[in-house]
Amino acid sequence: MQERMKEMREGKPGRWFKDEEAANTEGFPVLFVHGINTSSDTWLLNNDMLPIIRGAGYQSVFIDLHRDEDMWTNGGILAEKIGEMYDSLKEKLVIVGHSKGGIDAQTALLHYGASPYVERVITLSTPHHGSELADLAFSKWAGWLTDALKSKTPAVFSLQTGYMKGFRSEMDRHDLARSIPFYTFGGTGWGGAQSELFWGGLYLSRFGQSDGAVLVKSSRLPYGKEVAVRDWTHSTIKEGRSIFPYMKEILSDEVKDVVHAEANEHVKEEETSVLHRGGTVDGVAVEHFSVEERVERLTIDWVSDQRDTMYELVGPDGQVYRQWSVAEDATGYFPGAFHHSFLLTAPIPGRWEVRAHASQEHYMLSILFHKKSAVTSLTASDQTLLKKMYTIHHIPMKSGKKPSTLITSEDLSSLPLADFEEGIHNITLDLEGKTEQGNEFQRTVIQTVYVDGKGNIY
Repeated sequence: MQERMKEMREGKPGRWFKDEEAANTEGFPVLFVHGINTSSDTWLLNNDMLPIIRGAGYQSVFIDLHRDEDMWTNGGILAEKIGEMYDSLKEKLVIVGHSKGGIDAQTALLHYGASPYVERVITLSTPHHGSELADLAFSKWAGWLTDALKSKTPAVFSLQTGYMKGFRSEMDRHDLARSIPFYTFGGTGWGGAQSELFWGGLYLSRFGQSDGAVLVKSSRLPYGKEVAVRDWTHSTIKEGRSIFPYMKEILSDEVKDVVHAEANEHVKEEETSVLHRGGTVDGVAVEHFSVEERVERLTIDWVSDQRDTMYELVGPDGQVYRQWSVAEDATGYFPGAFHHSFLLTAPIPGRWEVRAHASQEHYMLSILFHKKSAVTSLTASDQTLLKKMYTIHHIPMKSGKKPSTLITSEDLSSLPLADFEEGIHNITLDLEGKTEQGNEFQRTVIQTVYVDGKGNIY
C-alpha cells in the first residue's frame, strides 16, 4: 500500500491519463508535461488548471516522466507515449510544458520523431538555455551539500548552461525545429521576501530577470514566439488562473497572430557579485569573509540539509545578528535543502564571520554583495587582484563507472579542455584581492563549458 501511495504521489514514468469528464468541444487535446522533481500532480494539486481547461471545452491529457532524469531518457518515453495518445485520441496534440518539461517535449519531437503527432508546443518558463542554478549545484563549493542531498541528478546535470549550449546546437539546426510552432512564456516574480523562490531570484538577478528559477532570456527560443512575460513566479506561471487567459488563443484550432511580448529588461541600478564556501558541520563551523567599502547590502544565505541549525552573523565590531529566516528550496536544483538567510543594509567594511551550531550538517554558504553598478567591477582601477584559483571538475557525458576528474590551476589557458572526452567542465574561479583603501575582498565566479565528442567547445 505504501509503495502504491508513493507511486501515485511521485508518478510512475510513462503513465498517462486523460480527463474523463472533459466535454472535448474545442481545439486539440492538450498534453501537460511536468518539470524537474515533480509529477503530473503539479497540474492537479493546488492548481486550478484542470477545471479551467475543462470549463473551456478542452480535453486534458497528463503524463508522468522521471523526476530526476535528463531530456534523453524522458524524451524517449514521452515520444512513445505521444504515439499512444494519438492512436487513442485520433487527433494531434498541443503540448504545454512547464520548466524542463518543455525541453523533454522538444527532445521527443525532434530527436525521437514524435513531431507528426503534435500541432504546437507551449513552454512555461522552460530553461531552453539552461540555468546558472544548475551550474551552481555541480560547482566546487556546493558539493558537500548536493552530495548529501543526492541532488546531483542527470536532470540537474543536463540543465547546466554549458550542456544546454551543446543541446541547443543539436536541436536548433534540426530540419523540423522551425516547422512546429513554439510559443514561450517567462516570469519575473520571486514571491515575497524570504519566500521559497526569493533566494533563487536574488542569485539569478546577477544575470538578468527571472522567476526565481529560470531567467527570462533562457525561456526564449530564437525561432519561438514569445507570448507574454509577466510577474509570475516559477510556481504561479503554471497555474490556470494565471496563465490560461494568455494561453487560450494558442489552444484554438487556428491560432490567430499572437502579438510578440514586449519584455523590457530593466536597467540595473545595482550589480550583485557572490562569494561561495561550503563544507560540513559537526558541532560548530565558522566561515570568514571580508566586506570592502561601498557595499550597500549583503545577503547571507546558508543553504543546508538541516532546518533547525542555529546561526550567528558577527560583524567586525563584535555585533551579533541571530534573527535568520528559513525557507525550503523550491527552485528544483537543491531539493530537500533549506535556505537560512540574513539581509543586512550598510554593512561596515572589515572581516565578518558566520557561525553554525549543529550536531551534523552539510552546507553551502553564498554571500551576495550588492553595490551600485558603477563601482562593482572587480577589474576596476582601484582594486588589485592578488590571487586567483581555478577548480575544474570534468564529468564525462557517458561516464558509466568512469570517475570524474578534478583539477586545480592558477592559469586556465594552460589546460587543454578539448583533450578531454565528451563532457562538462564545471569551472569555479575563486578570487582574492585588496581595494585601494586596503580592504580585502573575495569573490567566486562559476562557469560551465561543454566539450563534444569532436573536441568542439561550447
